[in-house]
Amino acid sequence: MLLEMETRLALPALSAAIAEEAGARDADGGFPAAAFAELKRQGLLADPPVEPADMRTLLWVLAAVGRGDLSVGRIFEGHANAIYLIKAYGSTEQVRRFARVTAEGGILGVWNTDQPGAPLRLDDGRFVGRKSFASGIDGLSHAVVTVDAEAGRQMYLVPTDALGVDRSWWRPLGMRASGSHVADFGGLHVASDWALGRPDDYVRQPWFSAGAIRFLAVQVGGMHALLDTATRHLTGTGRAGNPYQAHRLARMGVAVETGYLWLDRIADAWATAAQEPSAEDYLFAAANGARLVVEEAALAVLEEAERAIGAAGMIAPHPFERQMRNLRTYLRQPNPDGAAAAFGAAVADGVWSPLGEHDA
Repeated sequence: MLLEMETRLALPALSAAIAEEAGARDADGGFPAAAFAELKRQGLLADPPVEPADMRTLLWVLAAVGRGDLSVGRIFEGHANAIYLIKAYGSTEQVRRFARVTAEGGILGVWNTDQPGAPLRLDDGRFVGRKSFASGIDGLSHAVVTVDAEAGRQMYLVPTDALGVDRSWWRPLGMRASGSHVADFGGLHVASDWALGRPDDYVRQPWFSAGAIRFLAVQVGGMHALLDTATRHLTGTGRAGNPYQAHRLARMGVAVETGYLWLDRIADAWATAAQEPSAEDYLFAAANGARLVVEEAALAVLEEAERAIGAAGMIAPHPFERQMRNLRTYLRQPNPDGAAAAFGAAVADGVWSPLGEHDA
């Protein structure tokens, strides 16, 4: 399915609107409220395109948000993931309730990482423990959180207004405005309608691992922002015509376009796997391959942009200084070596091929 031209034409304007407060929120670490007001205005909070057939549109929207600000992209990716999980595993009443919440501007998140030594658990009907990397906590209305139980890892839909927040540890190189603090659930009573789905629905494959395609889309947008900044810097300083700089722009352009092409391929793989269980292994492999491609392409763009712009780009308030920190931080997703090894095994086993399983 081709992305509708109307959507394509609207994406650069969305990126520009989100970028307006990026520098200020990086400086103070505050929640990017203006960016999310824009996402609400465009209907993307209430109704992000999370159905399988709409995956290509979702990935391009996520890339556009990341192009504006990676921190906003990180939080919005969690929002889209939460809505996907509710629609996939929630009860009819939960789907209706959170449709109302998001229509009113509520922002959702997904927090899976337990704080070492204090994992979130249930104790006599109450939560005990903490979640780290609780992205967006200062602006979320609810979060999907996971708890290990005897039957498996269970999801819960938790309102955030009663949680304690420890902001002391969040001193990152980049992604400051994502506000990935520690959430303290200390004794919070668990209501009967908070449980979402069944145990281990959250980690159901291939959807759990293949869900990486959402953060890859945000990263591709971050790459695109670096290309934008390098191009503006070189044209503004009259150096774009230098043949060495032209080569750098060429290599960056190819890398960014490669990222978008992989987004299209894995979006198609997701939509196919949702209809054909026999295609699930291919989706799992393709998502792992995309992780490898996007990381390598992003690191190459970072290197090219650093050389193209030079020392001026390392000094705030030059936008490259912030964008570089954010992308280098956001690229550090869990288990990249495992993803690469799994992709290599899929190639060796014939599960994945450059033409695609269904093109052979």
